[in-house]
Amino acid sequence: MKFIYNRAAILAPLFILGACATTEPEVPVVVIAPTIEQQCIPINTVRKVVIPAVTKSGFSIVSIESEDEMYFDPDTKKWVTIKIPPIERKEPWTKVITPEQIIYVDQNNKEVTDICELNGSTP
Repeated sequence: MKFIYNRAAILAPLFILGACATTEPEVPVVVIAPTIEQQCIPINTVRKVVIPAVTKSGFSIVSIESEDEMYFDPDTKKWVTIKIPPIERKEPWTKVITPEQIIYVDQNNKEVTDICELNGSTP
């Protein structure tokens, strides 16, 4: 029985010490910010292109109807009806089919949509 107590006396501290875990102190994480690359194109490197509007033009005839006039003919002693032709005039008209567009192109004549102002902010 003495043998069991000796082993228990030797193994008990090992079990107790084995239950305690030592933790390493946390290493501070150093965050290095990635370099920001400019994704937009500066406004001073692009060229403004105006695409004109597509229009359709023509003429309309405006007609104003007039009432017939009646007058008394003293020679025949009768009322005579004079038919007055309608007043007509041509009016020009223009209809915009596609409005004017303004685009910006780079040196390769490709359209650019992401443009930066000179101070670095995006419009």
